[in-house]
Amino acid sequence: MWRPWAFAALAASLVVFLPGLGRAGGEAELLRLLDRADRKYAEVLDYTALMYSVERVGETLLPEEQIALKFQRPFRVYMRWVEGPSKGREGLYVANGNNGKFLLAEPRGLARLFAAALEPTDARVLERSRHPVTDVGIGRLLEIVGENARRAARERALHVIDRGMGEVVGRRVRQLEGVLPKDPGAGYYAYRVLLAFDEEHGLPIRVVVYDWTDRLVEDYRYAQLCLNPGLARRDFDPGNAEYGFQAWRIRLPG
Repeated sequence: MWRPWAFAALAASLVVFLPGLGRAGGEAELLRLLDRADRKYAEVLDYTALMYSVERVGETLLPEEQIALKFQRPFRVYMRWVEGPSKGREGLYVANGNNGKFLLAEPRGLARLFAAALEPTDARVLERSRHPVTDVGIGRLLEIVGENARRAARERALHVIDRGMGEVVGRRVRQLEGVLPKDPGAGYYAYRVLLAFDEEHGLPIRVVVYDWTDRLVEDYRYAQLCLNPGLARRDFDPGNAEYGFQAWRIRLPG
């Protein structure tokens, strides 16, 4: 079952609260951390990671999936589901490549005989995931976090908690929680968000999102994150002999 990450994935308004700091101090610290993450990501040309993904689609909280991820800027992504209900599935999306289609290779059944070519926003994908493939990646996550956080800071809508230092996927992290008005009409991404910034390189490696009823809707973690490994064009080529994309492709209408 296709679930990006998103990195998907994806975060919303976050703020940082430091002991002894007021609202303005917390907001300033958040913006500092976001600026640091933006600067670091600007130096990243590509990366690999193992993404752990839990999503609620409709009323159902789906089982955790583990997805081996390759990403290259400006936007190339390859995914292989290595654990979970969708184990063995592969996905590939290259901006301005493959006729703009998201390619899927299934490991079982008749679907294993061909590669499906879908629009990134195809309803059949979104029935099984909260996000299109174009939302995958740390860069998109930072865009959404930054956009929401800066708007919330301007509107003085942030309630912030510092969850202190901790460990995520074996990495030392700074853990933050942001709470926004419990009003979906306000236009923010979520009601409550937990975010973990890697202490060494400053990039977010976990995001946990709760909706306006305070239900868990997204939990994404990036393990084994390797920055700038020097991925090659073949890493995003459906003809790569290590991949399972059949030469026979079926274009599925939206």
